Amino acid sequence: MIEPNLTIVIPAFNEAENVRPVVAMTMRTLDEHPAAGPYEVILVNDGSTDGTAAAIAAATDNDPRIRVLTHERNRGLGAALLTGYRASTGRYVTLLSADGEIGADQVLALYDRIGDRDLVLSRRERDVNATRTTLSAGFNWLSSMILGFDPSQYMGVYVIRGTLLRGLPLVSTTGLMNIELQMRCFAMGCRVTSAVLQIRPRLSGESKVTNARTILKVLYEMVRLRARLAISGSTAAVKAVS
Repeated sequence: MIEPNLTIVIPAFNEAENVRPVVAMTMRTLDEHPAAGPYEVILVNDGSTDGTAAAIAAATDNDPRIRVLTHERNRGLGAALLTGYRASTGRYVTLLSADGEIGADQVLALYDRIGDRDLVLSRRERDVNATRTTLSAGFNWLSSMILGFDPSQYMGVYVIRGTLLRGLPLVSTTGLMNIELQMRCFAMGCRVTSAVLQIRPRLSGESKVTNARTILKVLYEMVRLRARLAISGSTAAVKAVS
């Protein structure tokens, strides 16, 4: 089997209506982008309780480029991503949400920018309501206060070298994992660049990350991550990206 050049990890929790069209659009976009080279798509069903499992089975259609991994119970976005990342074999790895907010064309644009860098970050551009804006501002403030890291300019998806990613000692199980990944890369002195990412409305349903339980868990993980980084002597001073 040819080693994939690009791995796309798609975590899914109760996205029965969205996952099949997202997979179809992703595969079509990748097939139309020859520079991406051989690729693999890893779907992680994070303990869904609706029809997501059946939708994923229908979406794969026995395509050998698609792998499906399953959590028996919901473990969180970060845990789902870690499962996919650890199973990845691509030279470069990226992620897509199963709700359709981000198109594969956007991650391919990031992939085209990586060059000799280790990581390409992105900033999201989209119209959001006042509630979402307030939540994002609160999250960024907490991250700055607790972790000493302001993620406001790097809150989109990313493309990272596979060998680097698979060697990172990531521990967060919520969406904080994406911030932890960036912090560890900055602390290691990785070569980083960034770009702007265009976001569209999710295909259907509501976000799973803007509820009180998830927010409290993220806060707990921030405190725990701060302690871990202090013990290891890591620093996440952000340097300018080009």
